[in-house]
Amino acid sequence: MPKTTLVFAALRIVLGVGAFAVSSSNTALLPAGFGVLLGALALLADRLGGARKALMHVAAVVALLGALAPAAALGIRAAAMSPLALSVNLGMLALCGGLLVLMVRSFIAARRAAS
Repeated sequence: MPKTTLVFAALRIVLGVGAFAVSSSNTALLPAGFGVLLGALALLADRLGGARKALMHVAAVVALLGALAPAAALGIRAAAMSPLALSVNLGMLALCGGLLVLMVRSFIAARRAAS
């Protein structure tokens, strides 16, 4: 799961940096911030085998927060968003939501394999 998390983290970083390059708005870098945090957690989980489970659960919480933030923003003010902000929020929601689903499936499979 750390390698998958790294891929999703890289995609978030690309999303944030790309949005920043187009808009020059600091808030466009929010997806990149989540990507850096998730990437750091994934690298630590890969390197520290004993802490892998805990670090991946922390990464799942970050992914959950990364999905809830754009979902709330879209629910509150989607009609007032610029097309770029709308696409960045949808991309962040899709990436974080997709990663969260994969993580939960992985956690369930690990639990079943252990018992």
